Amino acid sequence: MSIENVSLFSGRVSVGRTTYFIDVRQAVNERFYISITESRRMSDTGFDQNRIFLFEENLEEIGSMISKASEDLRLAVEKRGELPQDGPSGKYERSGKTWTEEEEEILRDEFSKGTPQDEIALKLRRSAYAITLRLEKMELIAVPKEDKAIV
Repeated sequence: MSIENVSLFSGRVSVGRTTYFIDVRQAVNERFYISITESRRMSDTGFDQNRIFLFEENLEEIGSMISKASEDLRLAVEKRGELPQDGPSGKYERSGKTWTEEEEEILRDEFSKGTPQDEIALKLRRSAYAITLRLEKMELIAVPKEDKAIV
């Protein structure tokens, strides 16, 4: 009886333009292995793929190392604390939201200290352009005069 790469498990995880496929298979020689495929979209029509095969005879050692690395990563993340999360509108979580008095106070304080607008934008989770517009509205910077074309 011939066995042709029997699949025992198949799963996938998508992260942005990259998808990871994880499969447990049995080879024709009846040995088991894990196949991890990284598939990254390079263009509308092309993908770049990389594969790793973990064979049963190495699984205990590799599994132990992956468990150790995962635990060290978990502890490092726990020690570091949470990072600001991207909001529903992407990188600028506060984009399109009404400015609060607290945000305006932070903006006023940071601007008076000479903090660069890009840094203020990161702190307030808004775009640098939004910071400039708000500074203009708060009359902390002058609104540039536009050249009006004669029609």
